[in-house]
Amino acid sequence: MDRVIVAFASEKSQTQITRLLESGGIYPAGCCFSGAEAVRMVWNLGSAVVICGFKLRDMTAEELAADLRGIGAVLVIASPAHLDFCEGENLFKLAVPASRADLFASLQLLQDFESQSLQRPGGIAAGDEQRLIQQAKELLMDVHHMTEAEAHRFLQKRSMNTGLKLAEIARLILAEHL
Repeated sequence: MDRVIVAFASEKSQTQITRLLESGGIYPAGCCFSGAEAVRMVWNLGSAVVICGFKLRDMTAEELAADLRGIGAVLVIASPAHLDFCEGENLFKLAVPASRADLFASLQLLQDFESQSLQRPGGIAAGDEQRLIQQAKELLMDVHHMTEAEAHRFLQKRSMNTGLKLAEIARLILAEHL
């Protein structure tokens, strides 16, 4: 997990998240206060996951996600009230207070998909596909506060980007949160 960027307007928040990540063995590739800095870092790395607050010094998390569409994912850590204002196909939400395990599980999920190093898993029985997809959507809706449409778009996008079937992506998401 070497392509993580921490971006918060507050130095205190940035330090807290960085220390939490480092306690779990994840050392961010960079830390910044503005969205422009985060975008530059992601472009320099080729792709990355940006962990940020609702508002950076020069833009919102939603604007950052729009700037990073296609090259990076954004994990917004904020209050549920602020998260209601965030949307984007590459924007994922984690409401505070959140457990350490939720943060690491969310980050692992995003990095697995962004890495493009997924191995093709074995086939899934046709009867189980819809059940897996529905369970994965419910999990994404619960953990990342997505709407059903956003969760479905997320699954579809990852399916297209990785070349895996939608049900295989759903199975991977469910396996990450066990």
